[in-house]
Amino acid sequence: MHEHRIQTRWSDFDSLGHVTASAYPVFLDEARDACLTAHVGGFAQFPSVLVHLSLDYRREIPYPTAEIMVRSRIAEVGRTSITFEQEVVAGGEVRATSRSVLVAWDADARAARAITDDERAKLG
Repeated sequence: MHEHRIQTRWSDFDSLGHVTASAYPVFLDEARDACLTAHVGGFAQFPSVLVHLSLDYRREIPYPTAEIMVRSRIAEVGRTSITFEQEVVAGGEVRATSRSVLVAWDADARAARAITDDERAKLG
């Protein structure tokens, strides 16, 4: 399980006094990037693209929550894809859950590429 702390910003909150729904995918993306960087390197070493995201909002994160934590787990490594399960936590409570799929990306071919055995071992 990879944990990534994120400081909230004024723009993460809406007029209802809680984190806006559009901020959650940004939090999740930042945490996935941190998790991948810890395992296989940054985007320059392991380019990837998001192909699926499901997100369930469990409970609001009220203003002025200053920090959230995203817990990321690599649930599965496929031939070209990585499936993540994530939780957004604030005040010790899970506020949202997510499942997402990234594919390893070949920028020259503009297509998915196979995950190498070395990458697979690091992601394992």
